[in-house]
Amino acid sequence: MAGMLDGLEDVRLRSAVDQEIRDLIQTNGRITFAQFMQSCLYSPLGGFYSSRGNRISAHFGTSPTSHPIFGALIARQLEQMWRLLGDPPVFYVVEVGSGDGSLARSIVDAGLRMPSRFSRALRYVASDYQPRWLQSLDHASSWADESTDGDGRTTSMEIQKVEAEGLGPFQNVVGCILSNELIDKLPVHRFAIKDGRIMEVFVTLSEGNLTQILGDPSSPRIERRLAGLGVSLPEGYRGEVNLAIEDWTGQLASTLGRGFILTIDYGELAADLYSGQNAQGTLVCYNRHSVSGDPYQDIGKQDITALVDFTSLMRQGELLGLTTAGYSQQGTFLTNLGFYGCLEELQTQDLSSARMELARMAMMTLVDPEEYGGFKVLVQAKGDGLSTELVGFDNWQP
Repeated sequence: MAGMLDGLEDVRLRSAVDQEIRDLIQTNGRITFAQFMQSCLYSPLGGFYSSRGNRISAHFGTSPTSHPIFGALIARQLEQMWRLLGDPPVFYVVEVGSGDGSLARSIVDAGLRMPSRFSRALRYVASDYQPRWLQSLDHASSWADESTDGDGRTTSMEIQKVEAEGLGPFQNVVGCILSNELIDKLPVHRFAIKDGRIMEVFVTLSEGNLTQILGDPSSPRIERRLAGLGVSLPEGYRGEVNLAIEDWTGQLASTLGRGFILTIDYGELAADLYSGQNAQGTLVCYNRHSVSGDPYQDIGKQDITALVDFTSLMRQGELLGLTTAGYSQQGTFLTNLGFYGCLEELQTQDLSSARMELARMAMMTLVDPEEYGGFKVLVQAKGDGLSTELVGFDNWQP
């Protein structure tokens, strides 16, 4: 009797997402890790990113929330992109995965202070699967920002907010499609090398507990991806393959009419990503600023993420007509855009020594290679005449 009661108690304590996953396994016998990750992060029953009550900042920090200079420097790059497109009267910036709107606000605030022709052309669209700013802004469809432009005139802009999954609502965008820490959250397939073969990691149940088993890959694309990268994987190696970037890149290529795609995330080129230093994979979970390697605990309550394969992101883009226009570490990108000049300007602000030091420390995380500065920045371009060197990638060579 006691054992039965304990079992009932376990069921009652499970989250709806946990039960959804168990039901899927009971129906199919096993599921891919990508299916598991999809439910954990995006299930409407309470996935990590679909739960309106989940404050992401309570779990981990980001570059936009560290200091607004991050968005201000990106605005400088966007202004050059606008000029390279021929100063169009309307220049769209579509941010996908805009979260609480921190990056949107800082970019728009900086953009409104730039020469008036750019500030008048700028149209900012903040899109998210489950926008955090909807909680605090009465589900409004836009919010306003006001500033003084480069010509000394007061200007304002409404940031359009869109609740959407992917790029479905958008078409023929002229401007830039932007994402920050989005690709790392796309569901990944996990694999292991056993007896010289690529085996996929599946999620199943054993004695009522979630566990892993190996099996033949669920899709031939997993083996094709790894073979195409030309990486050597020794016996026992474990890693991840992000097949979702193929669909994502397809959405980008079909949505962008002419302009640029700016992707900022943590990751590596394939040669480094699939090296010995990552022999057990790169999957990491974040829960209230604690780091874990166990995705099977706190289901729906923790973020699950893996390093981005930027080589595959570039190659997939090139197959779809996107040109790689720049790739570097975030620290280098921001430095080229004038980071240290902004750091010097901090000294002229009317701040107490304590507040100035806090601001300086926050800014330095953006360029420190052991912090956000080690993130990667990729720009892809679509359209003729956009191969000019971008200021954020000074002296970059493909």
